[in-house]
Amino acid sequence: MNRDDLQLFMTILEENNLIKAAEQLYLSPSTAGSRLRAMEEELGYPLFERRKGVRSALPTSRGLAFSHVAAQMLALWNEADQIGGMSDSPCLTIATVDSFLDYNLTPFYRELISLHGFSLDIKCYPADMIYSLVSSKQADVGFALYDISTPHVNAAPLSEDDMVLVIPESSGLVPPDISPASPVHPSSLPPHRELLTGSPANSNIGWGPQFKLWHDRYIRPGSRPLVTATSISILNDFLEAEDYWTIMPSTTAIGLKRQYPIRILPLSPAPPRRTLYMLKHNSPSRISLENMTLFTELLKEYLHRKQAAAIQS
Repeated sequence: MNRDDLQLFMTILEENNLIKAAEQLYLSPSTAGSRLRAMEEELGYPLFERRKGVRSALPTSRGLAFSHVAAQMLALWNEADQIGGMSDSPCLTIATVDSFLDYNLTPFYRELISLHGFSLDIKCYPADMIYSLVSSKQADVGFALYDISTPHVNAAPLSEDDMVLVIPESSGLVPPDISPASPVHPSSLPPHRELLTGSPANSNIGWGPQFKLWHDRYIRPGSRPLVTATSISILNDFLEAEDYWTIMPSTTAIGLKRQYPIRILPLSPAPPRRTLYMLKHNSPSRISLENMTLFTELLKEYLHRKQAAAIQS
């Protein structure tokens, strides 16, 4: 049994499905199934229940107990990697939602590299997987859009952002002479022209459970969007023309406006504000703690500068 086997087991547990876990890890379902059976033979007990006609992967009582051991083993492997890669420059592994990357913290990451000598490993994941990676110490820090109760993880609010309507500049959905400060009622937007960031099956993908409740109330419940994507970056190119519309955080929209001819408008009733949470392990390794302390200080300084610049503009 090696690290890849443990990662496979934990991913099946998180996804509650072997096929989805195989997709996440770029494995064929047959390869993932063979490796899982080999693990069970080595351990001497089944990790997941086998029920005819049931596709979800339900852990056995022993499988659930083994998950705590697997998480600890993965954390120890990660700490061993950190020791092996020790150098004079600080190194961090960051797991983040993609909507807080392109137009939000990327300038900060550039500063960390160019001014402070950081080495960064940045990966984008859904929120629930980010919590799992921080919990198992496979990521030093995580950024997620909702607070999910997870063992060993401390989630602290970092920043808030208004959610705004974004349409192409040439769109006829909203009169061209309407003031940028005039709010649009969400029920006036045609659901069949929406570009929605999220997942119908998982409220922890996209803008989160609170936004979904607001969306279901005002955007004709049960209607089908034109495009649904788990990543906001997939939808950007749709905003160059046509009568499409989407809702996104204002900081992301402002960054997007530098590249695309779009209009940014407020909504009333307004969606819940987006809150970004910073995730840390409750008992990080010594190396991670040192690097995280410096990272947190520099991040607070960067956000303070960004807020001051926004007030002046």
